[in-house]
Amino acid sequence: MLFCPKCGSILMPKEDGRKNMLVCSCGYVSKEEEDILLQENFKKENKVSILDPNVDVLPKTDEECPKCKHKVAYFWTVQTRAGDEAETRFFECENCKHRWRDYS
Repeated sequence: MLFCPKCGSILMPKEDGRKNMLVCSCGYVSKEEEDILLQENFKKENKVSILDPNVDVLPKTDEECPKCKHKVAYFWTVQTRAGDEAETRFFECENCKHRWRDYS
């Protein structure tokens, strides 16, 4: 990999007829003729396996469920109103999976 002597950016190969040269975005053109090979390697496929879809990833808090009166719930927040207003807190009961929100 070669770098531009003017600005330090990576020199990129460019064909000009039968002539290969290295050029930079700042306008610098290499005066040396070189054999240039541009190669990119990548993986075609990435597989993701879900081992247990029932893993609890949300934090828990002491909040009473309005439906079953259980004392522990998962929570998360979302900015549902203007940026200068408080975000909305959402809860899900650990026991019965009932969901509700708190606007305060």
